[in-house]
Amino acid sequence: MEASPTLVINYFSGFKQNLVPLFQRPYTWTEKQWRTLWEDVISFYECNPNDTNSTHFMGAIVTMPARSVPVGISKFLIIDGQQRLATIAVMMCAIRDSLKQDEQIPRRRIQTHYLTNEGYEGTEIFKLLPTQGDRDSYAPVILNSGPIPDSQFKKAYDYFRRRLRDHISDDGLSTDPKRILEIIERRLMAVMINLSDADDPYLIFESLNFKGSPLEQSDLVRNYFLMRFPVTEQQAIYESLWLPMQNQLGPDLTEFMRHFLGAEGEEVRKTDIYAAIKRLVTDADAASVRLLMTRMEKLSLLYSRISARAPEPVVGIGRYFDHFRRLNVGSVYPLVLALYEDHAEGQFGVDEFIAALRVLHSFITRRMIVGVPSNSLSGLFISLCRTKPVTDTPSAWLASSLVRGDRNLRWPNDVEFEERWIRASIYGSRACQVILECLEEQSGHHEPAHFDEATIEHVMPQTLTPEWELMVGPEQGTDHPMWLHTLGNLSLTGYNPELGNKSYAEKRVIFAQSHFELNRYFANWEVWKPDQIRERAISLFKTAIQVWPRPQGTSSGAGVAEKTAPAAFHAECIRLVEQALDIRFSKVSQTRYETGDGKIRLMCAVSAEHKEYSEVPYCWFAVHKTQIDFLESSPAPYICLGCGSAAHTLLIPLPEIQRTFGAMSATKTDDRHYWHVVIQNKAGKFILRLLGGNEGPDLTKFDVGKATARATTV
Repeated sequence: MEASPTLVINYFSGFKQNLVPLFQRPYTWTEKQWRTLWEDVISFYECNPNDTNSTHFMGAIVTMPARSVPVGISKFLIIDGQQRLATIAVMMCAIRDSLKQDEQIPRRRIQTHYLTNEGYEGTEIFKLLPTQGDRDSYAPVILNSGPIPDSQFKKAYDYFRRRLRDHISDDGLSTDPKRILEIIERRLMAVMINLSDADDPYLIFESLNFKGSPLEQSDLVRNYFLMRFPVTEQQAIYESLWLPMQNQLGPDLTEFMRHFLGAEGEEVRKTDIYAAIKRLVTDADAASVRLLMTRMEKLSLLYSRISARAPEPVVGIGRYFDHFRRLNVGSVYPLVLALYEDHAEGQFGVDEFIAALRVLHSFITRRMIVGVPSNSLSGLFISLCRTKPVTDTPSAWLASSLVRGDRNLRWPNDVEFEERWIRASIYGSRACQVILECLEEQSGHHEPAHFDEATIEHVMPQTLTPEWELMVGPEQGTDHPMWLHTLGNLSLTGYNPELGNKSYAEKRVIFAQSHFELNRYFANWEVWKPDQIRERAISLFKTAIQVWPRPQGTSSGAGVAEKTAPAAFHAECIRLVEQALDIRFSKVSQTRYETGDGKIRLMCAVSAEHKEYSEVPYCWFAVHKTQIDFLESSPAPYICLGCGSAAHTLLIPLPEIQRTFGAMSATKTDDRHYWHVVIQNKAGKFILRLLGGNEGPDLTKFDVGKATARATTV
């Protein structure tokens, strides 16, 4: 870093461009700052022009060379000082237009020496180029090219034109614009701080963040990402990858980044998002950063559906997203996002995704009814993201994983669930209406009632009338508060104001007219007191265990085909492959990886080891057509198969296995097409098994796990 005093006008001299990065804030100075600058300048008006010792210090201006293609003019990023430099540029425009027609020399000096780079075109013509959102309003001021649109630049220009016109000097004469120009040229000083290649511009950005309004974590991420690209590429990257995320998520962008990191298995506080994402790309080149941004942009669309920033096209999926939002369980979002990415990549279909969401919904709802503390859920769900396999049956893996939890991580069993279902005061909780709506939906009514206007009704009212006191009985002082807010006494209705504290007989008449199936129950009961409330709760529970089921044992894998048993050692396999190829991959999706230059692509799948009746161990993989399409667009495509553990990681060139696809079993449905790749472990060799039990090629030579292990041992 170099720091030295310099005349501010030097930032406008020579063939160069001071570029305000497009991710910086727009021009925001107002009359307060313009007045201060004008008064600082005009204070030198009566000074002897030959006295060069009297100057005004304007603070520090931080710049660094911009990464750009080696053509055109030299470009420098303005890290700090854009508001001051932009204001001085506008002031010089006001001076230019205040000069007399015969004062062409100073007019030309301002226009062709300070404001523009003569002989250049496009954006390179500007000595100072503001951020993208300001350029349309800035250009007409600088180029003097017609009407100036309303903006802060126009207001600043008009302000300085007025001051130049109205100011009277001590000798009673009007202000001479040439004299003001000379003051700018000779009197205004700044400390020039130029960052060198050895300096870290990101740290400078961070250290300057105390000025003005604090930057959001997403702002810091944006700055960091875009500064990794040459200036000539930043605009395209911003518009194609960043702006869609920003427009899609708005104020939820920072929260999306936190959940994105959670989906990758990293639990971070909101204030640590920038540091965590920065670690992902610290040693990556620009191409790898682009791949990360591409993946984030794709996942931002999925997240917008989870968070209701955009509609979910599949009704069954959207129903669970709506429930998670209303239950206020944002802690589950990372896991839902990770599963959604697998589904979007074609790893499993809609029905299986809904089944996985149903598992989560049951786990969360039962815990809410029972009252299990939720402070451990965030860590639990992120740990599941960390160990999540890419499998065709995530619902089985998820159920098996969650049912093993105990204490505050437990999934309440039917006994505990029923006891609290009957007794718990659920009214007033965020789960109450969601639970009642789910019970209503389970009725399967051909003309389901709409929930938009539905409210929760206490059948036995919150305030007992004499008629109700008589019905409830002598123990009303105990029974009323005990049963009032329990599920057995609650229902949905659109007639809440009409029902009020009416007698039970009157309420039954209104319930009989209801479109809600929940209210058909009351036709069977002439009175309504604690015994009936308990009976209704028991009746509703029979539906509840269907809506929110739980596996009974310590594993839910019963009945699931053995070949689908999941495994979770992707990360280890990828590390072995990177070591074997001496490269670094960027993660494109849960199964797809790519080098920054796009020359090498990899699809990674892992499998637990299984056994057939013949006791021959084997591993089963689903290799999807979409994955093959992804690989085929690369010059060097590989399939990575983890067989039983990362210790046996097969790195297979795509053509080696692709030529056998015709002899493999395949599944093809409306939304999925994949081949069943089965690799047998015969006497320590990995043999591809084809249709009819025939043996395919020996793939043992592609085992980079074994080779790496030997090299490490040696």
